[in-house]
Amino acid sequence: MLKVITDQPAIKKYTRLFVKKFKPFIDEAIKVKLGHQGASFPAKVLWSRKLGIWLFSHTINEVRYWNAFGKGKPQEANILSITAEINFPWEGIDRKTGGAFAKDAWGNIFVIHRGKIGGGKKGVGKSLFEHNYRGVWSFMEDGDSITQIAVIGALNSSRFAMQTALFVKKIEKLKSIATSSPQTEINFAEITFREDLVGAMPSPNVREIFTACDCDLVVTSLANLLMRWKFRVGNDTNHQLFLIDPSKGKISHVFEVLADIKEKSVMAAAAKLLLHCATDEGSSLPILVLPEDGINAYTQELQKINISVIGYRLEGERIIFPDLGKIKLDQNS
Repeated sequence: MLKVITDQPAIKKYTRLFVKKFKPFIDEAIKVKLGHQGASFPAKVLWSRKLGIWLFSHTINEVRYWNAFGKGKPQEANILSITAEINFPWEGIDRKTGGAFAKDAWGNIFVIHRGKIGGGKKGVGKSLFEHNYRGVWSFMEDGDSITQIAVIGALNSSRFAMQTALFVKKIEKLKSIATSSPQTEINFAEITFREDLVGAMPSPNVREIFTACDCDLVVTSLANLLMRWKFRVGNDTNHQLFLIDPSKGKISHVFEVLADIKEKSVMAAAAKLLLHCATDEGSSLPILVLPEDGINAYTQELQKINISVIGYRLEGERIIFPDLGKIKLDQNS
């Protein structure tokens, strides 16, 4: 279980590291007005093309560390609305502040979120987050209570900035759906890949949080790669990732991605794939995606039940799928 960090010097130290993690990704600083009409102020936000987000950090002495984020490149001098805030208390525990730092039993430091999202619009709030956010969930020792929280990312990971960017994009999607009018609301019958559907709903299951923080990135990276290869990619609340055969309009391939290679996890994922394929009228091909160093232990056994296995490896900020070309992905065959 995670434990919230309350010590002021530690919070200050980790906040500095939090901001530092984004610096290698920054392309330019853009002068804007931050806030909303009638309540905006001049600010210089930092834009990252690779991450697809901008950020603005400000310290309110002895109150909190404020970090605002948004999606898409801002236009200079425009009034810029905030998509997500990841704020940290100056010290101690402040449950009114959305963000916090927490550590696990091995000393890993994580950035977590309590689900307090705002924006001044009807339907946007903690309830929306708790009932719809999909990602890495965990329990945290929160002073004298136990709190269920969402884990944004592992602060010491070289992929932390990418993990945070994915969190911001998920919040942007949640807010856009919540504020859609009945006339413009999308029923998502059109097949598409949605970042906000990547990850798990709140669950009591205990997981290896550090590796779990990379799983959503792997799914998103795989989806983006397949889309660049011109495949029709989708996901939904039941399928982590799938491909559509355009000639038949049916699911042709179903993917399940794991961050660990524990036997229990692999067997559960294999069973899920087989159930999905049975539901999909038995015409789809199941593919299990595992960390590269663990695929040899399972490939032959899984092939006996017609599940293909491919590996991936993490090299700093890069996510590589060296065996993807070995899977038969011809959707017209």
